[in-house]
Amino acid sequence: MHFFIDENISIHLAHALNHLSNICDENHTVVHAIDYCGRGTPDNVWLERLKAESNWVIISKDRFKKSDPERLAFERAGMTIINLGKDWNKRKAWATALQLIRWWPTISSGVTKLNCPMLYELPWGISGKLSGRPLPVTQ
Repeated sequence: MHFFIDENISIHLAHALNHLSNICDENHTVVHAIDYCGRGTPDNVWLERLKAESNWVIISKDRFKKSDPERLAFERAGMTIINLGKDWNKRKAWATALQLIRWWPTISSGVTKLNCPMLYELPWGISGKLSGRPLPVTQ
């Protein structure tokens, strides 16, 4: 499984998660948007590239409005999306890093069991279980 970390999350945290995934023999790769396609690349560009490669999970902190065209593009991309909830935006870098690492075993094991794309709104508090809704499957 490949995890794509959106540009609104620290590149250093993405690198750390990738190293930790290697140490733990999880067979995942964690790639930051800047490493994947450069700084400031529009979402629709990297979404199309990810779709073509398949087997990606997107982790983002985007705050979409209900009818936002960007949100609809994400949801129709046919990939699992883990969106860090609004409480994540209030946290400093160290707290965010520690909490995402605490969540990582749940994220890592949860996404490998999926049989369809899902949208997860990841709360700040750790519950030990991902909770979300299925997304449309695209061809």
